[in-house]
Amino acid sequence: MLRKIIRALRNNILTGLFLVTPIAIAVFVVQWLFTLITDRTMPFIPRQVRDLHSELLFRLIALVLFLAVLFLLGLFVRNIIGARLYRLGDAVLSRIPVFNKIYISVRQIGEALLAQSQTLFQEVVLVEYPRKGLFSLGFVTTAVPPKFVKNLPAGAGASLVAVFIPTTPNPTSGLLIFVPKGETYALPISVGEAMKLVVSGGALYPGGAERVDDRPTFLDKLQEWAARDGRPDAEPGPPSP
Repeated sequence: MLRKIIRALRNNILTGLFLVTPIAIAVFVVQWLFTLITDRTMPFIPRQVRDLHSELLFRLIALVLFLAVLFLLGLFVRNIIGARLYRLGDAVLSRIPVFNKIYISVRQIGEALLAQSQTLFQEVVLVEYPRKGLFSLGFVTTAVPPKFVKNLPAGAGASLVAVFIPTTPNPTSGLLIFVPKGETYALPISVGEAMKLVVSGGALYPGGAERVDDRPTFLDKLQEWAARDGRPDAEPGPPSP
C-alpha cells in the first residue's frame, strides 16, 4: 500500500515537472529577451517619463522604441545610400578577427532562413542516394547549365538538375547533389508539406489518415508512462519526450 502511494506521488510529481519544464523554459527565454532588449533601450527614454510610469509600462515603451529603430534601420538600408553603407559595414565586420566568425555564422543562418521563405524549390523528388536501394527526399532547385558541366565526359552532364537534400529535423542544412533528371522521382506534394515531413522526421505524411490533432500529445505519453509504471512488471524510468 505504501509503495503504491509513493509511486503515485512520484508519477504525479514527475508528470507535473515534465509538463511545466518546457513552459518554464519558454517563459524564461522570452523574459530574458524582453529584459535584454528593454535594458538596452531604456537609457534613451527621458527620466521624466520613467518617473511617471510603472516599470512594466516603461519597458513596453522601450520595446516599442527598439522596434521603431529596427523599422527605421530596415527602411534606411533599402535605399541606395543605405545599401552602400551596409555593404561597406559588412565588409569591415567580415574582416575583424574572432568577431567575424560569429558574425558570418549568424548572417548565414539568416540567409538560409530567408532562402527557405522564397520559392527556390521547383519540385519535391526522391533520389536514389546515398546508395542503390536507399531513397532520400530532395528539392529540385534548378537545371544545371551546360557550361557548368562542360568538362565532364561526353553525355555525363546531360539533363543534370541540382537537388538539395535537407537534414532532419533541421532543414536549414543539407547536401547539394547533381542528378540526371531521369533519375529523380517526383512526389505529388508541395514544398511546404515536404518541409513538415522533414522537420517531423518522417512522422507527418501529407494526406495521411491520422490528423495532427489525433496524434498522442506529450500529456498522453506521460499518462501512458504513469499507467505502465504502475504495473508490477514495468521497468522504472522517466518517459522520453
